[in-house]
Amino acid sequence: MKYLTKAVLKVKPKRIVLITLLGLCYIPNSFATTQDELEARISMLEQKLLALSQESIDLKKQVIESNKQLAQLNKNIQQQQVVINNQQKTLKKQSVAVANVQNNADSKVVTQHQPALDNQIVLINDTKANGSKDQSTATKTIKNAYTLSEFKDFIKDEIGFSFNGYFRGGWSTSKNGKPKNYAEGALGRFGNEYGGWYDLVFKQKVYDEDGHRVDAIVMIDGNVATNKAAGLFNTQDDNIMQFSDIYLSTKGFIPGFPDANLWVGKHSLPYNEIQMLDWKTQKTPAGGGIGIEGLDVGVGKLDLALVRADVNVKQTKKTEVVENGKTEIKEVTKREEVDLNEVEFRYRDIPLWQDATLAINGRYSAPNKSKIQDSVSVKNAWLGSFVLRQNNFFGGFNQLTLQTATNSVASQLANINTNNPEFAANSDNDYIGTHTGGKAYRLVSEGEAYLADKVIVAHALALTTGNDVYSYDLSSAHTDFTSFKSAIRPAYIWDTYNQSGVELGYFKQKNKVKGKNYTEEGFKTTLFHSFKVGESILTSRPDIRFYVSYIESMQNEISKFDFNGKENQISFGVQTEVWF
Repeated sequence: MKYLTKAVLKVKPKRIVLITLLGLCYIPNSFATTQDELEARISMLEQKLLALSQESIDLKKQVIESNKQLAQLNKNIQQQQVVINNQQKTLKKQSVAVANVQNNADSKVVTQHQPALDNQIVLINDTKANGSKDQSTATKTIKNAYTLSEFKDFIKDEIGFSFNGYFRGGWSTSKNGKPKNYAEGALGRFGNEYGGWYDLVFKQKVYDEDGHRVDAIVMIDGNVATNKAAGLFNTQDDNIMQFSDIYLSTKGFIPGFPDANLWVGKHSLPYNEIQMLDWKTQKTPAGGGIGIEGLDVGVGKLDLALVRADVNVKQTKKTEVVENGKTEIKEVTKREEVDLNEVEFRYRDIPLWQDATLAINGRYSAPNKSKIQDSVSVKNAWLGSFVLRQNNFFGGFNQLTLQTATNSVASQLANINTNNPEFAANSDNDYIGTHTGGKAYRLVSEGEAYLADKVIVAHALALTTGNDVYSYDLSSAHTDFTSFKSAIRPAYIWDTYNQSGVELGYFKQKNKVKGKNYTEEGFKTTLFHSFKVGESILTSRPDIRFYVSYIESMQNEISKFDFNGKENQISFGVQTEVWF
């Protein structure tokens, strides 16, 4: 007993608690426990107690740190909310100021104003792998402050998919049955265009790393009949569709030209459309090819392309045919497909004076006949162009195009209606007629300008002449011709969303074949009111036009055209046109 008492008196207060716990847990064996075993158990319990105390301290530190972070996050959110509120107030004031300035402005700029909300800030917090193999540590923070418009572009670029296009359509009728369009490529399109058209472009990014980008692009276009309810794809009802573009577009693959665009597939260099007359001064339809656009060479940019555009040629031969034991000579028509390659260059964006640029374009179409096609006649053709563009021209722009062409391309310039400088005669890729080195020359002007604060005028004019060409309208070779085509559209701007005006069109063409003259002449007057989303006539869409139009064919010796038995037509309707 003395020994136990002496041992207990040496125990510290903490140990008294532990000894008590041990006693409660091990009462049955307490009298059998030795001094060494007791000391070992007490030491073990002390270690566990110290470990629990340390864990409690660590947990308390984590709670304190979390509270600090939450407090900082709440503070940041409040600060951002204050910034956004201040920006919204400022934007409202700026919007009012801009509206006042716009109402009192003495000059006009042909632009579509972006909504004021484009300046609001969007914050994101994200990281992006920097290309290292160790993805767990190799990250970098991407930009985390965007305007709304920048954020939209960021999302589009990150996803890499876009869908855009164009379409037009509407309702129309006339005083004399079904309305008929007449020489819209010579008189203008307003009130003289009753069908529908669409372009649908699908683009998907497939690669974008280290300055190298690859996109797959598909474009579908075609006619949509607006006179019948059913819209099944067929040719008789003018419901047709084609894949006009299927190609791969790349950037960053041309050494020394990181911004140049290299493309491969069914595609060609960009078209240049004369909107009011609905034909192109530059157009090279292609079955497939390769091109490079945007090479920085000298003071301008160089575009190059090599494309296929094979044509169908009908050959009529006299052949001996045996029928009923008799030999007869008959004419047999055979269709030949001739390989055609076209090489094109464009040297553009050559600076001249302030806001003026020059482009020099050239194209050579080269037939590639096989050995068994020696009797097939397909002539090569040239197309050359100078394009002078003046921006900020009385608040708008003006573009002059001077062109020369030979053989089948020159013959296209002799058409009354569409004047696309294509090699084939039609959309069926047919090569038609006899071509003997004929030439044609054309001067085209297109643009728009502000004549006054609320008055805008757009125009399209074309002067063309040629000799020894094949006339597709008259189906006659060795034709000389001259033509003047025009459409002028002045309009009064009520506000950003309303315009009223008139489109005036006049054309006259003379063809001379074998000493005989053929004349075609007509005019058009169209009154309209448009609901719009911008002041520009040529560069703003969508557009909803209500119109009434009078068209008259004064002479029709070339086309033999009539309006359901009459020489004139009054039509009216509504048409919409939109880019998206």
